[in-house]
Amino acid sequence: MRKRKMRNFFYFFSLFLAGATFFAASPLFAQIKTDRFFPETTQIYVAVSNVAQLREHWSQTQFNETLSNPSFEAFRESLRSQIEDAWPNRLGLTLDDLAALPTGEIGVGLIALPGKKPGVAAMMNVSGNSERVNEFLSRLIRETTAAKLGEASKERLAVGTKSIEATVLTFPPDETHPTARKAYYVAHPQLLLATDQKYLAELLLRKLAGDTKVSLATQPEYQAIMRRCVQDASAAGGSATPQVRFFGRPLEAGEAIRSMTPASELNARSPFVILANQGFDGIKGVGGTLDFTTESFEAVYRVKVYIPNPPTLALKMLAFHNVEALTPPSWVGPNANRYTTLNVNALTAFNNFGPLFDEFLETKGAWNDVLASLEQDRNGPQVNLGSDLFANFGRQLTSTNAIDPQNADYGEKYVVSMNILEGKEDAARETLGRMFDSDPDFVALELDGRSFWQYSPNRGAADASAAATTGRVPTRPTRPTRPTRPSERPRASVAAPVASSTPGPEAELIQGAVFGVANGCLFVSNDVRYLLAKLKEAESGAATIMDSPEHVRVLDLLTSETRKTRGLFLQGYARNVDGLRANYELFRLGKTPEGKTISSKLLKAILSSPDQRYDSQKIDGSALPPFDEANVQVGASAFFGAVESDGYFFKGFSIRSESK
Repeated sequence: MRKRKMRNFFYFFSLFLAGATFFAASPLFAQIKTDRFFPETTQIYVAVSNVAQLREHWSQTQFNETLSNPSFEAFRESLRSQIEDAWPNRLGLTLDDLAALPTGEIGVGLIALPGKKPGVAAMMNVSGNSERVNEFLSRLIRETTAAKLGEASKERLAVGTKSIEATVLTFPPDETHPTARKAYYVAHPQLLLATDQKYLAELLLRKLAGDTKVSLATQPEYQAIMRRCVQDASAAGGSATPQVRFFGRPLEAGEAIRSMTPASELNARSPFVILANQGFDGIKGVGGTLDFTTESFEAVYRVKVYIPNPPTLALKMLAFHNVEALTPPSWVGPNANRYTTLNVNALTAFNNFGPLFDEFLETKGAWNDVLASLEQDRNGPQVNLGSDLFANFGRQLTSTNAIDPQNADYGEKYVVSMNILEGKEDAARETLGRMFDSDPDFVALELDGRSFWQYSPNRGAADASAAATTGRVPTRPTRPTRPTRPSERPRASVAAPVASSTPGPEAELIQGAVFGVANGCLFVSNDVRYLLAKLKEAESGAATIMDSPEHVRVLDLLTSETRKTRGLFLQGYARNVDGLRANYELFRLGKTPEGKTISSKLLKAILSSPDQRYDSQKIDGSALPPFDEANVQVGASAFFGAVESDGYFFKGFSIRSESK
């Protein structure tokens, strides 16, 4: 064992001396900016300009002030240890290492070279921190080789006509990584490089030696994105050096990640190739910046979607247009948890959807066949989807949601509306009736004098039960008959919904996704009671989101921002406290996987894999105090999007809460 330790230290110090000699000749080391060293084939890139500075700004946020409260101490310790246990640790770097080792910038990227297995690389400025770097590598070698968990060795890496020695750690398979993996480390008094692919270590070393003529920093898409974000920050009085930078090529990154997935878990065709074939390769890059406690904001992010050429094929669905202002509809009440309103041409999106549909089905003309069936089949709805429905829509799409704190799963109620052109409401309602009345998976409802259609597949037995119990018969024609017009069909007549904790046939009848036309809009909602309440409030002239003091405060800030962009096509607002309360309590009770909030559903989708579902919470939140006792302070946030000549620019921010 003593010989092994001596040999490992000899490996490290040989590496250190060789690295010092090699890098001494590099003129680029005076200021390490990692995007100059990452190659042009970097598909995902994230950089922190200065870890200490980022930590300082984060410490000034209201959220961190809350977490620093002594009542959160047990939770902080529990969370810290559990994150360390769950951390994938692909390169052997712990969260503590990422916080303690860098003294300047740190960059992490996913790199994919043609014909090579994609790999991950991390590069950090460790100037003046050699002692900690030495301790890190010594600890890593010791922990890897202990109890035969892995082995340490040395390899010569080819860098032009020279070679440099690297420390190589081989990690055996474990629960997180089913196959053995390697990590390569190159140390220098100013820099630490780590990667999981030998060819990447050699490539990055060549860049560090001066081969930076072509790099991520020289790519037009990267330059355009960062230039636009820094320009906006400078105009707002912010720093020209963002705290966090991020960049990605959506399709290329997706394909690189897909290539790292076992073949048994993949579909035969790559969805990223399909999207590229249909014009989405016109999106050359997506990236931006993130800063905390700057420009009078708690946090502010900027995102640029870089599309240098006019969209083609299915990408034309995203052909948005700026307007001077976007005002949420009157049915968005003052207690809405959040809303998003978008200026969109629904007919343009519809007219350019067909090629994408055909490509996914690998059948040319499949979309036209669907449209023809809807229009010409004598047993179908007999509607022209474009002229009878989409041509009736206006340009404003709005969604909003609310969270009911009385529900154990904190289910979110949402409403989505698309405004209808003046004088076209009856035509849109008639078209929907013909479509849904001919579909046995929908039930026609008469609710409070309004016509709705509820999606309720396979309800034959339930319909019979409901009819026997309530005397109300949901109509459900069979496909062989000619679809009747809405005026010809009987409807299930349901009284105005009232709150009830006792489920029954009537409650079952009006649960689930519903569609309807009212107040000049097409509405879709997952809760009829909530939707009807919003419509009644709008008709009665009740307060709207525009009467909320917090919304007014944020909207003033948003308006001052959008003046710089000469219009916008997207606007959003979030009160945050309701969403935070719901997700906080779900987490505290260990019920996040069961939760019905959007955040819970997204987390479950992200953490689930084909062979393992996210059915139990991995991190224990029981040490948290109840939300009302925690004095959690969180302000509202807003965002907007603007069309520009080379794509789209988005900006979002959050503010400090003024509540005590």
